[in-house]
Amino acid sequence: MEPERLVDPEELEQLAKLLTDRRQLAEQYYARAGQLIGQAQAGPLVSVLRWATDTPAELLNRASIARTAEKGGDPFGALKTFGLTTSIGSISGKEGTRLSSDLKAVLATNKAATPEQRAAAVRAHFAKLKADERSWLAANQPTLVGGLDGAPSNVRFAANKLLIERDFAHEQRELATLKATDPKNPQIPLLEKRLARLTEFQQPRITGDGQSKPRQFLLFDPANDGRVAEVFGDLGKATHVAVMVPGITNRLDNYGDIAKDAQALIKDRRTGKDLPGTAVITWLGYDTPEFGDAPLPNKAEAGASDLHSFRAGLEIAKDAKVSLFAHSYGTLLSSKALQQGTPFSAVVFMGSPGLGPNVKSVASLKLPPGTPVFAMRAPGDWVSYTEAHGKDPAEMTGIQRLATGRSAGHSQYYMADNTALSNLQTVLVGDGRLQTFTGSPKLDDEQRGAGFARMLVHEMQSRVPQWKTGELGAALEPVIKWLQAGGPDAKTLAATATLSKESLVAATMVALHKSGLDGYFTAQDVAEIIGKSIGEVAKESATVLDDGIKKGWLL
Repeated sequence: MEPERLVDPEELEQLAKLLTDRRQLAEQYYARAGQLIGQAQAGPLVSVLRWATDTPAELLNRASIARTAEKGGDPFGALKTFGLTTSIGSISGKEGTRLSSDLKAVLATNKAATPEQRAAAVRAHFAKLKADERSWLAANQPTLVGGLDGAPSNVRFAANKLLIERDFAHEQRELATLKATDPKNPQIPLLEKRLARLTEFQQPRITGDGQSKPRQFLLFDPANDGRVAEVFGDLGKATHVAVMVPGITNRLDNYGDIAKDAQALIKDRRTGKDLPGTAVITWLGYDTPEFGDAPLPNKAEAGASDLHSFRAGLEIAKDAKVSLFAHSYGTLLSSKALQQGTPFSAVVFMGSPGLGPNVKSVASLKLPPGTPVFAMRAPGDWVSYTEAHGKDPAEMTGIQRLATGRSAGHSQYYMADNTALSNLQTVLVGDGRLQTFTGSPKLDDEQRGAGFARMLVHEMQSRVPQWKTGELGAALEPVIKWLQAGGPDAKTLAATATLSKESLVAATMVALHKSGLDGYFTAQDVAEIIGKSIGEVAKESATVLDDGIKKGWLL
C-alpha cells in the first residue's frame, strides 16, 4: 500500500504565487502608510512584508522536495546528510530541465574524450553551478550523477543515498508481493539477502573510536549482480588513498566481505581508530565473473576502462597518493587498466591468476619510472597456482614479493593482526618497513604439495572447455587444501603405492561429481593425469592419504 500523500506540491506552488502577488499589494500599503502616519508608525508592517517575501520561497522549496519525494526516498535528508543545501525550491521545472540537458550535453560532447578529459569537463561544469543547482541535480537526477566520475563527492554521496533508499523500497514491495502470491518462489531468499545488504547501507558506519559516520557511496547500481563503490574515511582530506579491486563471485549481495576487508585496512591496529590521513575505497564497479567465465578476459577488458574513468574522476586532495590493491581476477582487470595509463602511486597484486599473456615483467605494465609494484601469494592459493591468465606476478621480474604471514588460501590477505595486512598498510601510508618474502622462489619448496596442485590443475583444465576451467579449479580446491594440510608432495611419491593412487583417484572423482564435472573424466583419465603430474603415491604415504580421505579432507 502506497503511503498517503500529505502535501500537494501543486497547492503549495499556487499558494506561493498568491502570496507573491499579494506582496506587491502589501508594498503599496506600506508606502501609503509611511506617507500618512510616518515611517516609524508604519514599522510593524515591515515584518508582514518580510513574511510575504520569505514565505513564497519556502513554499516553493517544500513543493520541489515534495515532488522529488514522490519518486521515493528522502531527498531532503540525503542532501542534509552530506552538507548540501536543501533550498532547491527556486529551481523551476523549466530551469531543472535546462540543468539536466546541460549536463547531458557535456557528457555527449566528451563521449569520445579520454577519461581524464571527460572528468575534467564534468568538474568544470559543476564548478559553474550554484549550490542549489548542484543539490537539485542530486535530488532529481540521482541516476545521472550518482556514478558520474568528476562530479563532487558530496553530490554523488547524496544521490546514491537516495538511490539506495528507493531500491530498498522497491525490493520490499517486490518481496511482499512474492510472499503473498508465490511463497515458494526461489527469488524470495535472494531478495531477503539483498534487503539485508541495503539495510546495512542505510545504517551508519561505526569507526574504531566509536564515531558514527554516514556511509559514503560513489557508485550504486542494483541492476543484475549490482555495482558499488564505497569510501571509508575522509576522501577530501586524505593524503593516502587505497582503491581496492576485488575478483570473482563478488556482488552486491555478498559485498559485506569486501567492506570488512576495507575496515581492516583502514584500522590502526595500535589505536583502533581509522589510520590518520587515509581513505579506503572499495571499487566493485564491474561485472565480476563466476567460476565458469573466470578464465575468459572479457569482463576484465570491459572493466578496465571503468576503473580508469573512476580513478580520473576521484575528488581528492591535491597531493594525495592513490594506491591500487587488486585481488584475484581484479589483478587482471587492474593490469589492463594500468596499461591504458591509469595512474597509481603504488600497486599491489594479491592471489593473481595472471596479468594477461602479454605481461612478462613489470615493464609490460608501462608504468611511470619508479612506481613500486608488489605481489603476494599465500600458501595454498589455488587461483595463483592455475596461472589461468599468465605468469603469477609474484614471480615476475621487477615486482617485489611481500610476505603473507599466517595467510593461507585465496581469501586471507586482509586477515587482522597478520603480516599481509601490515604490509598493505605500510604500502598505503608509505611509512614503515615492508616484510618481504624470503623463502625459495620455487613453488614446490614454498608450499608442500603446491607443485602437484599446479600440475594437476593444469592437466585437468586442458581437458575441459575453456568456460569450465574456473569451475574445475574450485572443484579441486578440497584436494589442494588437503595437500596443504600435510599430504604427500612430489618428492615423496613413488610407483609402488597403488592403494594411495587409487584412493586419490576416487577422492578426485567424488569432488568432480559434486561439481557436476565428472562427465568430462573417467576414473582412468584421472589416474593418468595424477600419474603424469606426480607419479605414483609412495607406500609410506598410503596411510596418511587414506586417513585424510576417511576424515573427509578430500571429500
